[in-house]
Amino acid sequence: MGEKDLLPEDFIGILDRYELQALHIEPYKMVYRVEGRDGFFALKEIKFPEDEFCYIYGAMEHLAAHGFSAINRTIPTRDGYPYALWKGKRYALSRWIGGREADYSRRGDLKTAARTLAALHQASEGYFPPPWEGRIKWGTWQSSMEDKMNQLLDFKHGVRRIKRKSNFDLIFLSSVDYYISECIKALELLDKSAYDQINQKEAARQFFCHHDFAHHNVIIDEQGQGYVIDFDYCISDLRCHDLGSLMLRVLKRSGWDQNQALLALKYYRQVRKVSSKERDVLQSFLRFPQDFWQVAFACYVEQNQSEERLLRKLQTWVLDKPLREKGLHKLAKLI
Repeated sequence: MGEKDLLPEDFIGILDRYELQALHIEPYKMVYRVEGRDGFFALKEIKFPEDEFCYIYGAMEHLAAHGFSAINRTIPTRDGYPYALWKGKRYALSRWIGGREADYSRRGDLKTAARTLAALHQASEGYFPPPWEGRIKWGTWQSSMEDKMNQLLDFKHGVRRIKRKSNFDLIFLSSVDYYISECIKALELLDKSAYDQINQKEAARQFFCHHDFAHHNVIIDEQGQGYVIDFDYCISDLRCHDLGSLMLRVLKRSGWDQNQALLALKYYRQVRKVSSKERDVLQSFLRFPQDFWQVAFACYVEQNQSEERLLRKLQTWVLDKPLREKGLHKLAKLI
C-alpha cells in the first residue's frame, strides 16, 4: 500500500497541488492537520469570495514583507497560486504553528499577546488592499454604533408585542434599556474624542486590524514567542479596535478587573505608543455593549444557535452588569 492510499481521495487531489509529501490528515477544530515528510501543516477551506480572500492574503503577505513573520503564512501551490482549487472549492495551506493557545489570565501570556499585537500593528502600516468594501471600515464607528443601538430599540419594541414571551425575551427586556443607555454613552464619548482626526491619520497611513484577537488565535511556542493565526476577519480600521478588543476580553475573563485591562494596555505600549487622544477613543469602544447586542442579534435575526446557549450568554451579561459598570468606571479614571 502506498503512502497516498492512507489519505482520503479528495485530499489527495487537493494536496497534489502542493510541493508536499503528505502522510496523514485529520480534522482539527475548523481546519485539517496535515502530517508531511517535512513537518505539519494546516489545510483550511476558504469560504470567502475570491476578491475578499485576496484582501486577507494580501494583508498577511504585507506583514511578512515588513518584518512580522509570526503568522501562519499561506503556502503557494506548485503553480504559484495562494490557494488550491478542487471540485469548486478553494483551500489554503500553511505551516502548522506549534505551541499552546494563550491564556489571557496569565500575566506572561498577556504580555506576549499585547506586545505581539503592537508589533503586528506597526508592520501593518502601508497596506493598500484590493478593493473590498466590506473590509474597509475607516470612519464607520459612529454609524455602526447607531445602527446597533437602533436594532436594540427595534428588538425591544418587537419583543414587547409578543404575547407568550420566552425566558430569553423576559431577561432581554429587563436589561435592554440599560444597554441602550450604554450605547448613548459610547456615542457621546466618541463625539467628544478626536476620533475623526485619528481616523484620518491612520487611514492615510493604511494600517489594518486582525479583528479577532481571541486567546485561541495567539499561539505561544516553547521559547515564549507569540504567533498570530486566523486572519479571516482582518479589516482596515483604527488599531484601537484591536487594542480595545483585547482589553475587553481581559476584562470579561477577570471579572471586570480594571487592573488586568491596564496591564494589557501597558504591555502594548511597550512596543507602540498610544496617545492620550487614542485612549479617549478607547473609552468609547470599551463602553459600547457589543456583546449584549451580539447575543440579541443572534437570537432575533440570525437564529442559528440554540436558545439554551443564547440564554446562558444573556444571563452572563445581566449578572455581570454591576461588575461591568464598576470596572469601566474605575478604568475610565486610570486609562
